[in-house]
Amino acid sequence: MASNTPLHFSRFSYFLCIIFFSFVLFFDTKDNFLKSLRIIQTSSVITIDLMTTNIFNFFSSWLDTKDDLKKTEAQLKSLEQAYEFLLARQFIFSDESNLLEGDNLVPAFIKNFDAYRYICCGVHEMLISENSYLYKPVLNSSGLIGQLVDSEGNYGKLILLSDSRHYLPVSFGSIYCNANGRGVPMDLYCTVEKNSFETNDILGLPVFTSGLGGIFPKGLMVGSVSRVTTSENSTEISISLLADPRTSPNIYIIKT
Repeated sequence: MASNTPLHFSRFSYFLCIIFFSFVLFFDTKDNFLKSLRIIQTSSVITIDLMTTNIFNFFSSWLDTKDDLKKTEAQLKSLEQAYEFLLARQFIFSDESNLLEGDNLVPAFIKNFDAYRYICCGVHEMLISENSYLYKPVLNSSGLIGQLVDSEGNYGKLILLSDSRHYLPVSFGSIYCNANGRGVPMDLYCTVEKNSFETNDILGLPVFTSGLGGIFPKGLMVGSVSRVTTSENSTEISISLLADPRTSPNIYIIKT
């Protein structure tokens, strides 16, 4: 460091600064010498204020919109659940059955469903949120999907109609049979005596639960006859199921 570096301004320097700024103020008072600078300052302040206000309003509006979207989504979900419950109550029945009363349906929802096993394998089951109504039929908004057969902790195990372990007494026209699943999605099969009917007479017929077996009430629509295959001693009837268990997480247990 240089030994002669000044550490303080001299009094004369202060005096010169005072004189200089006095002249500046004098000319500014007389001729608005600094008017343009004040305009720039004022414009800058106004611009910053507007930008701050607009940014604040933007984020406030964004948060309000986000809250409104959440409320709208919740309302839509509630309406969807109410609509599906109404569809389940007014599900298609045979002439011998009445519409389900709301008190007879217990709403629940699917907790776990392995869609891959449903497509590839013979075990068709899912876990649901309700485990208090064992051996009761279960619907979704499109129709009958299975029955509650077991409990796993706080959940219930639902076996689907198409499960290879499941049997369902059904009727169509004047024919009764014990239809079983074979692990094929959306299909049931039953075997009857050969030549007990004309094939063309039953193709497309609606299939209903027969009421036999004590679990499924009579008259719940199951599906329709889709194919008839005749072998040497018997006839196999394929039934296309009406209800797809993958359509909705909302399900309904028929408790009576």
